[in-house]
Amino acid sequence: MQQQFALLYIVVLWTLLFTLLSTAFKDREFKFGFAKLKFIVGGMLLYFGKDVRPRQGDASRFDKVMRIVHIVAMFLGIVLFYLIFIPSSFNMLKGFIEFSTGATTTPPQPVAVPIPLLFTITSIVKYLIVSIAIGAAIHEFAHAVVALREGVGIRNWGVGCIFLIPLAFVELDDDSFKNASPVSRASIASAGPFANALVAIAVQLLIVLTLSSGFALSTAVEVTNVNCSLCNALQCPGERLGLRSGDIIYAVNGTVVRSVGEITKVLNATKLGSTVELIICRNSVCFDGNATLDAYNVEYMSKYGLAKPCLGIGMQNTIILLKNGRPYSNPLIQELLLYLNFIFIVNFSLFIFNAIPLFITDGTIFLSSIAMNRGLMGKFVEHKILDKVNVAIILIAIAISTYLFIGV
Repeated sequence: MQQQFALLYIVVLWTLLFTLLSTAFKDREFKFGFAKLKFIVGGMLLYFGKDVRPRQGDASRFDKVMRIVHIVAMFLGIVLFYLIFIPSSFNMLKGFIEFSTGATTTPPQPVAVPIPLLFTITSIVKYLIVSIAIGAAIHEFAHAVVALREGVGIRNWGVGCIFLIPLAFVELDDDSFKNASPVSRASIASAGPFANALVAIAVQLLIVLTLSSGFALSTAVEVTNVNCSLCNALQCPGERLGLRSGDIIYAVNGTVVRSVGEITKVLNATKLGSTVELIICRNSVCFDGNATLDAYNVEYMSKYGLAKPCLGIGMQNTIILLKNGRPYSNPLIQELLLYLNFIFIVNFSLFIFNAIPLFITDGTIFLSSIAMNRGLMGKFVEHKILDKVNVAIILIAIAISTYLFIGV
């Protein structure tokens, strides 16, 4: 368990260290050549830039066209959130209520990332860090470029790291931004999400081109170790099958399995002493194996008093490369697809969740620019009604997803 949550411990230590440094040095800045370092709660900021003066003069035809494109893209992001995330969240909530009341035995599929998942699957950390860094840099660069073209200056810019999450930032000149026209402010606010949407589209095209060659990514179950102490037997089924760390359990009884939960469900529904047919894949070679489940799970017996079959292996969810539907070992292509998939997911998420109003997102600035002092919509924006509703929906979705991840 300690190894499983190693990333959580690192994040906590990082947060404590930089929070203490922030408290000790307060707003003090440390100069390193042309850069300045500042400690903040949970991390640090590194300032590189200086004041940049905006372009003077009237907006060009290109700028006017891009204003429309930015604003349309922003509305599209808002629509996608309400068409995709909210219906999925309500369906999950409905399924959760039915599951909790016993109306169904099937738990709903989580629609948000369970919080523990961020700290337990450490194999995805490098992909997330790179993807977030790329997405954040492009997002802020787009804000800066459009701001300068709209006559708004830049006071500073730089990079940072908060809670071990990389970020980029651009500080606009507040006075010139407030004095800009509503459409200019809306265009500046929309530029970042629009840039993330472009990256997501471009990356998705690359993924499609790669997958057209017969490759695909899939979740799968990986054997982490063979441990017969999990069972009430000196020699367990996993050991008799010759399973090794790194093996992929591709199918059970002819059905492809994508997660540890699916295998656990099959084992719990199988009678002790029965035989299950497994397809095991190792280094792109798959072979059949029959496992006689003549041992029971010791932990399950001690908790529930029930003898459930035990394979005697440790398992974890992983991501593998498939070629023509079968596990395929090609580290270069797998790494490429993993990076592309995470870059797409992160940029698409930045597009959607920055488009909607969430107090600190571009969506809040965008709606304030176009709807303030405009009837009922203006009152909604002024009192941040949509922000509160959106935050509540997202928090409920995360809470239920986390509960399902931990408790089901």
